[in-house]
Amino acid sequence: MRSAITRAKRRGRLGIWQRRLTIVALTSIAVTASYFFTLGKAPNYQHLVAATIGVFGFCGLIADWVVSRDIQRGGGVQAMRSGGTLSTGPGAMAGRLWAQGEGFRLHGLFPEAKDNFQEARDLFKEAKDNEGIVDCLLSLGKLERARGHPDDAARNYESAYNTANTSKLRTSMANALLQQGYLLIERKSFDGAREAFAEAGRLFADENFRFGEANATLGLAEAAMQLTKSDEAAGAFEHAHFLFSQVGDRSGEAHALYCRAEIDRQTRKTAEAQNRLERALTLYRRTGDFIGEAMTRLAMTDILRRLERAPNAQATALEAADRFRDAARRVGNSTLMAGRGDIRRAPIRFDFARAQGTVARTLLAESKDDSLEARLVIGLGEMERMAGRLEDARVNFERAIQLSKGGDKLPILADALKGKGRVEMQKGNNRGAREVMKEAQNHYRNAGGTRDAAQTLMDMGQIDLLMEMPDRARVTFAQARTMYRGLNEMALEGAALRAIGDLESQLSRLPQAQQAYAEARGLFRQAADHISEADALLMIGLLSINIDNATAAAFTIQAGRLYKAVGTIEWNRRAFALARRVR
Repeated sequence: MRSAITRAKRRGRLGIWQRRLTIVALTSIAVTASYFFTLGKAPNYQHLVAATIGVFGFCGLIADWVVSRDIQRGGGVQAMRSGGTLSTGPGAMAGRLWAQGEGFRLHGLFPEAKDNFQEARDLFKEAKDNEGIVDCLLSLGKLERARGHPDDAARNYESAYNTANTSKLRTSMANALLQQGYLLIERKSFDGAREAFAEAGRLFADENFRFGEANATLGLAEAAMQLTKSDEAAGAFEHAHFLFSQVGDRSGEAHALYCRAEIDRQTRKTAEAQNRLERALTLYRRTGDFIGEAMTRLAMTDILRRLERAPNAQATALEAADRFRDAARRVGNSTLMAGRGDIRRAPIRFDFARAQGTVARTLLAESKDDSLEARLVIGLGEMERMAGRLEDARVNFERAIQLSKGGDKLPILADALKGKGRVEMQKGNNRGAREVMKEAQNHYRNAGGTRDAAQTLMDMGQIDLLMEMPDRARVTFAQARTMYRGLNEMALEGAALRAIGDLESQLSRLPQAQQAYAEARGLFRQAADHISEADALLMIGLLSINIDNATAAAFTIQAGRLYKAVGTIEWNRRAFALARRVR
């Protein structure tokens, strides 16, 4: 996509310079012609005529610059003709650049996103929109954090806080503190994180912003838990659960319940832990969070083991592994699409799941059935991979490969190889990843696993994209779509269409991309996969920014409503924030 965006920008600049060079050329020709038509006149008269023509040409260049600048800030000619009521001026253009930058950031296009955010920040300064400046600084901080530059992220968050403080924007101050807290958790600075979350929570409470207060309380609980302040953490998790329930954020509710249940489990309050885990499991199912569901099942495995219900514990552990595999099947290059688990909030859940995974693995190893242990190890490997711990993931997949040797274990061996291929892909070894994926696909075909073979094609298509082979990727995704259609798997066929939409958008073929997303949305709706339907709507909206802003806002708002219906309030708020800036 980087090359496509660069080409698009270059074409836009070329059109402007072609027009301006034409004005310069015509002015030069007119000046030269003036000397021809004033032959025989006094030299001073000839120079005066030529200078007058030159001034008119220079005024034409100035007029072109002014008009082009105003049109660009109004969202472009097509945006102005879109039929909706659109805001104009530098602030409006800044908002659209910021929203477009958020789309780039979601897809990992960090240089393009950074350019957009910086340009938007400058325009917000011109428009004296301090809230917009803070939004850009926070986005830049998130971008630098994703790039692995924590110091740069910290500077942006600090600048955002200072700007908000100067302007007395208390909610923006709290948002900056919230992001600082997440960064400090990541850097293992738990005391600093605890202070940042506590202050953010107070500011959010003063502004009666319960969603923000809930996130700050959840972060505070995690920091307290890391500092072994279990009583404080338990109270904070309970309060976070209450606040999330007030705003309808089922995902946040599930996180708080799961973490609170972990404290109960550690203190041997089995009945309370089991009750909270069952409630968390129901919420994770409703939000389509396979990662959270798998973690919850791992915790339930340990409780069942303590109750001496070994067969149930083994079955629950294997169900957890299957949910991790389901999460890994949701192929995509962005935090919006890939995995669909809420990884950023409450990352302490991964620490809990690792410990519980070790207990479950011991339990299955005692069964002396290598295939059962291999299935669990594959699931744990996918969990580590999605959390970014690639070396731990690789070790798990290698162990699963060793456990699945044998002619009757081809599907399990293929799962392990596919996981290993994904690790190689994330490490940047695309050729090696494709070879491993091809081997996995052959094993699936030999074992009659058409559905899994199609899913391997999806992974291979993603690798083709990373290798900058879009034509081969398009054919691969189309093959996967055909296989899913034959299996009557509407949601998975929709995922293949969504992947084609991603591909076409990367090639700047926006009408084709929007058509693919629209078809995918229809399939997701038929399959009742509402969160994927919302994702498709959001992608259509993001593609329409600065082309048809009225349409972009409409689709983004519709996506936000679907996110709210599912209970993913964070994405609901993001969608509406984007729509507000696009209009």
